[in-house]
Amino acid sequence: MQNNQDVLLKVEHLCQYFPMGKTELKAVDDVSFEIKKGEVFGLVGESGCGKTTTGRSIIKLYNITSGDVYFKGIRICAGKRSYQNAIAKARKEYKEKISNEKDEAKKEKLKEELKAIVEENRLQIKKASYDQKNCDKEYSQKRLQEVNEKYGPLLEKAQGAEKQKLLTEYRNEKRKAKRTRLVTQIQMIFQDPIASLDPRMTVREIIAEGLVIQGERNKEVIEQKVYEMLELVGLVREHAGRYPHEFSGGQRQRIGVARSIIMNPDLIIADEPVSALDVSIQAQVINLLNELRHKFGLTILFIAHDLSVVKYFSDRIGVMYYGKMVELASSEELFKNPLHPYTKSLLSAIPLPDPIYEKQRKRIVYNPLADHDYSKEQPTFREIKPGHFVQCNSAEYEQYLSEIK
Repeated sequence: MQNNQDVLLKVEHLCQYFPMGKTELKAVDDVSFEIKKGEVFGLVGESGCGKTTTGRSIIKLYNITSGDVYFKGIRICAGKRSYQNAIAKARKEYKEKISNEKDEAKKEKLKEELKAIVEENRLQIKKASYDQKNCDKEYSQKRLQEVNEKYGPLLEKAQGAEKQKLLTEYRNEKRKAKRTRLVTQIQMIFQDPIASLDPRMTVREIIAEGLVIQGERNKEVIEQKVYEMLELVGLVREHAGRYPHEFSGGQRQRIGVARSIIMNPDLIIADEPVSALDVSIQAQVINLLNELRHKFGLTILFIAHDLSVVKYFSDRIGVMYYGKMVELASSEELFKNPLHPYTKSLLSAIPLPDPIYEKQRKRIVYNPLADHDYSKEQPTFREIKPGHFVQCNSAEYEQYLSEIK
């Protein structure tokens, strides 16, 4: 549970591994960050670095391998691999200790210690499985209790037609509370605007689908909300009866935005929402997201590889490379004082509409083998200055401190 109420999403040591025959692909490897309520957190890196996988893991499209994800202080994702590894490691270490120990009393003590470690980690595995499976159910029960507490006293006092109206409202809200899920308060805008929309459904059906699943049966309410969302994203009511193939790329992305906003989410994961669009449409979609952010007080995880867009739109930025978070800082700080060689390489690749500057611009090439020496000590995620974190070992840490000074 989170003590800091400002933290909406907390990701701790997130690992997402995919089986590849006898080996595993470490798509996301030990990533940690927090997103505070109302901010835009940018996640950048080259294609294939694990940005999208991180977003999909948070929204529970994948069952995470290891680590924890907390949303509104509730653990919504919990991996078991770290506890299983801890049991295997303890058994291996204690087996060696027990075999080398000749004193029977000390042997028994070591066996008891091993038993305690195994039991503790098995308990954590059970808790992880329970939280992963039941977080939505518990949230639904909590919402149901809130609805009962709200309508109970009102129904006791009401009479006649007013009571009948309240009873209809109560039944509707009760049904929605039973079907609500905590994870639906996180919505995703997908990268490919055409592939993420069902070609057999009209725009009305696409946008209203979330409300229908949630238990809303009033067709007038659904219709009104759909029209409201369409107008909010710059489309018109007449578009509701059309199919996705009848729209341009920018319009399809606006439909995707409307589909996510209609659920009134607390967090939106925008997975490269402008990468498939031309430059003029990119600006329109970014401005739309910015307007909606301020209007609804949205919190956004903005995934992109275009650093100039991320700088304009994000409050804080995390840089990913090969599944790991290598640097994290505020937008202004990251562009002013980039420390990790990969971040410097990314920033050097940003083109400017200035032919003289472009002729002189030096592109920095990042080579992990040449830029780091991790033969003696492996890197960890360290805070160089308040709010500025870098993946480094002790020697690099001292070097980065001197660079900041």
